[in-house]
Amino acid sequence: MLEQALSQLFAGQAYAFLLTFTRIGTAFTMLPGFADGVVTMRIRLLIALSLSMVATPVVSPMLPPLPASAAGLAVLVMIESFIGLFLGLVARIMFAALDVAGMIISIQTGFAAVMLFNPALASQSSLMGLALSTLGVTLLFVTDLHHMLLRAVVQSYEFLKPAEMPLMGDLTATILDLTARSFMIGAEMAAPFLIVFMLLNCGMGVLQKLAPQIQIFFVMMSVQVALGLFMMTLVLSAVAMFWLGHFEDSMIGFLRS
Repeated sequence: MLEQALSQLFAGQAYAFLLTFTRIGTAFTMLPGFADGVVTMRIRLLIALSLSMVATPVVSPMLPPLPASAAGLAVLVMIESFIGLFLGLVARIMFAALDVAGMIISIQTGFAAVMLFNPALASQSSLMGLALSTLGVTLLFVTDLHHMLLRAVVQSYEFLKPAEMPLMGDLTATILDLTARSFMIGAEMAAPFLIVFMLLNCGMGVLQKLAPQIQIFFVMMSVQVALGLFMMTLVLSAVAMFWLGHFEDSMIGFLRS
């Protein structure tokens, strides 16, 4: 009798840990900072396992009973994996505002042709996009906002119930709203560069009309790069704090939704 009780207890604990790790582990494949290419798979797995062990006693009362068949367990694992990917995608979309701003700034400053590997996106990115993404990851951990990401994953059990497939319409609306907001934030971050370089282009156009003998293209290239770097030193801190505030507000709004 005791052996049967211990066996059932162990099965229940293993089942709870499996479902918890499924959601948290899949979320860690997308979360900014944790899912970057510079973080090895072993470290990522260790963090996900540690967080799952801590969160299992908290979320166990919210989990459904152990299914009677393997097919039922497989369905639960698939649902939890889908929810985990959705949570990671939400944070990744808000983080993409940095790459959007970096691409716009690179186009304005003449660095659009310089493409480098961005470990945060695991793809090619502009020079300014890589710089802003690296700065964003640094600020994410320096300001302890990564705690909010971990809290969002654990707190998701309150509004994304286990064993209940979320409504695709609601998820799609959330993704579309966050994507639009991310592009808007990226454009607002690059707004000072758009305004300054629009005035610069107008001035260079007038100069070309007044002095056609000047090789305006070669003059423009050097002025464009120098002014871009000067602008970057002026507005970098303000741009970073602007994104950080919007990222925090978006995550808080998502947790309250």
